[in-house]
Amino acid sequence: MSFRFFLLLHVQLCLFSQLPGEVLEKQAWEKTSPQSLEDLREIQSQLQSLLPEAEKSVVSIETGDGAGSGVIISPEGLVLTAAHVIGSTGKRMKVRLHDGKRLSAVSLGGSELSDAGMLQIKGRKDLPFAPISAKDLSSVGDWCFALGHPGGFDSRRGVIVRLGRIIGKKDETMQTDSRLLGGDSGGPLFDFEGKVIAIHSRVSTQPDQNFHIPIESFLANWDFFRDQSILTLESLAEGGFLGISCQESARGLLVIGVLEGTPAEKAGIHAGDLLTQMDGKFLSTRENLTISVSQKKPGELVRLTYERDGNLLSSEIKLGRRSEE
Repeated sequence: MSFRFFLLLHVQLCLFSQLPGEVLEKQAWEKTSPQSLEDLREIQSQLQSLLPEAEKSVVSIETGDGAGSGVIISPEGLVLTAAHVIGSTGKRMKVRLHDGKRLSAVSLGGSELSDAGMLQIKGRKDLPFAPISAKDLSSVGDWCFALGHPGGFDSRRGVIVRLGRIIGKKDETMQTDSRLLGGDSGGPLFDFEGKVIAIHSRVSTQPDQNFHIPIESFLANWDFFRDQSILTLESLAEGGFLGISCQESARGLLVIGVLEGTPAEKAGIHAGDLLTQMDGKFLSTRENLTISVSQKKPGELVRLTYERDGNLLSSEIKLGRRSEE
């Protein structure tokens, strides 16, 4: 090996060794807090670059007895919104696009538990839409921005934007300081990559009491909602019953409590077990489990797959009635 070749190789390796440092340098919105005026300008610039496309995907929903917001997430007009905005399945309504055009739509499914809802715009395949985030990519401290039509559609005002950060995230709820108002319900919360991470659910008079439905609630029950199925508190009471409480994890649902005398206890389910599947389908959220069980009748058999002390186990369980709780 010549000295010249060795020197060239050494220089290339030194340059390459610096690349990770450059790649890992955080953007202003990825830092714990802005460190300078330049950071604030960078955050502002990123928001301004994302808004034109994001705003086009936001719709105002006219239900006949009120108004809400939603976000188009496919060119065919699939819209994510809040369950309390659509009210029920198969309901005819109108939506207004960003340019004021009114289109017909029909409500699909949803959940009164998480407040997640879907509707479908009819007769279009060329609508502007927003991409949705994958599961578990948003966390407390992330910058975000809320869009919506508070008070209903206003052509002179357009879509309203509010900048904020995620200040809390639980299984079925995300909390931010992006101030929401009446009429925002069902509108989108975006991350700083321009992806939908949540849908507005509940508003408050307090500036930091803004609650949203995480995108995970939609992803876990996508087919259920698309099939015009809705989880109501009434159907929850009439469906099957296991008798466990869980918390979510990346690998499934961790059992934190088992009620005495319930089907779960009789089947030998213990606190500390990690539920991974029910009838062969992965359990990703508590709501996912609740919907799966509520679709069954008391007395029906289900098969739970779970991990305990590193071992994979499976139990067949006869569901009970919720009144047995």
